[in-house]
Amino acid sequence: MADPYSDLGAQDTALQERIATAMEVRCLEPAQIAIRKAYMENLRLPKGARALELGSGTGHVTRDLLELAGAATAHGIEPSPVMVARAQKSFGDDDRLSFDIGDAKNTGFESETFDLVLMHTLLCHVPGPEDVVQEAFRLLKPGGVLAICDGDYSTATAQIADFDPLDQLIKFMINQNVTNLWIMRQISGILVDAGFQLGARKGHGYVAEGEATYFLTVIERGAERMVEEGLLFSETAEALKSEAKRRVSAKMFFGFMSYVSQIANKPKIV
Repeated sequence: MADPYSDLGAQDTALQERIATAMEVRCLEPAQIAIRKAYMENLRLPKGARALELGSGTGHVTRDLLELAGAATAHGIEPSPVMVARAQKSFGDDDRLSFDIGDAKNTGFESETFDLVLMHTLLCHVPGPEDVVQEAFRLLKPGGVLAICDGDYSTATAQIADFDPLDQLIKFMINQNVTNLWIMRQISGILVDAGFQLGARKGHGYVAEGEATYFLTVIERGAERMVEEGLLFSETAEALKSEAKRRVSAKMFFGFMSYVSQIANKPKIV
């Protein structure tokens, strides 16, 4: 199965709704908020800065551009109508925020419009990420900031022992839902080729906390997808989902993935 996020707007509404719910769960986790705070708080934007998020999902990270990065206004574009509708419902009463259906490779905005462009867990899903980076370069004002954060997906694990079956569900789900597992290991070269000057690069460890809500959604979707592919019987899938929930209840569950953030700047005109 091809990564459904790579063409999310074309997926059936039920799948878009399910993915939107999982994304909202992830966005609200304290550990995920801490990752966003770690790379957004020191971006040093000018007064009255205009920000754009490419692949804005349910809008929670776009809002962070106001509260964490200090932008005056923030706009999000996202290919999924379901995601955009959720963002508008959640944040439509804030006139500093706006959301539209759009294409990160061809936004339609005028050149040199924004002080900050953000891509948060976007590029891993995009065939041809160079095109998105080039569009960001075009959209940024000279001296503008590009902020990218994405998973280093080969590090995702729920393993607590050799041959742990839950870890196989995680690896299967990542394989099914990520176009490029290595994007944050490749991004520096892509940015330099596009004309950006590299800034800070940081690693961010994410460990599932408390009820491990987001990791459980990954395991559940992975189990169900394996049933659809004929790799598991439904009874086996339910047993594995139960195993994950029991580990959480028994304080035995472990879920980890590394994220990487990269800041870059469009050179100023000399």
